[in-house]
Amino acid sequence: MVDLRHLSTFVAVAEEGSFSGAATRLRMAQSAVSRTIRDLERDLGKQLFDRSTHHVALTQAGHATLDSARTALAAVDTVRLTAGDAGDCIRCPHDGAKKP
Repeated sequence: MVDLRHLSTFVAVAEEGSFSGAATRLRMAQSAVSRTIRDLERDLGKQLFDRSTHHVALTQAGHATLDSARTALAAVDTVRLTAGDAGDCIRCPHDGAKKP
């Protein structure tokens, strides 16, 4: 199942152009980045990167997926910001909301 960790790792590898660069950016082990991308590719049934010893390049499927992944991550950021702006109530929107 695709989750936010998969998408953020995918975007980082695509933007950094390498698994090691993404690992540094995400503060993850390179093996964890590789495993996450392998799991994502398995879940999607598509190879997202062409790999060589020195760099990675997006495949056609990778290019097609990148914008959607960025959009999904931006949507999650918007949800977090919106929730943060909503106040401190545990249950909203009724007036009898419990406060922490």
